[in-house]
Amino acid sequence: EPVRLAVKEFALLKILATEPTRVFSKEELLQEVWGYRASGHTRTLEAHVSRLRRKLDPAHGRYVVNCWGV
Repeated sequence: EPVRLAVKEFALLKILATEPTRVFSKEELLQEVWGYRASGHTRTLEAHVSRLRRKLDPAHGRYVVNCWGV
């Protein structure tokens, strides 16, 4: 079923899908998708991941998972 994604959501999904079992760090994703050199105190990644999770699996959010402390 087609899912409409924003440009940054698609870029994020593309990176995550390259290695679906790998845990990516926040810093890696911010650098790859947004070009940030340091993560600072932005909530950009969390907001985009939340929207991406809802769009891919509205009922469960099981396709994009956070791994805290890794």
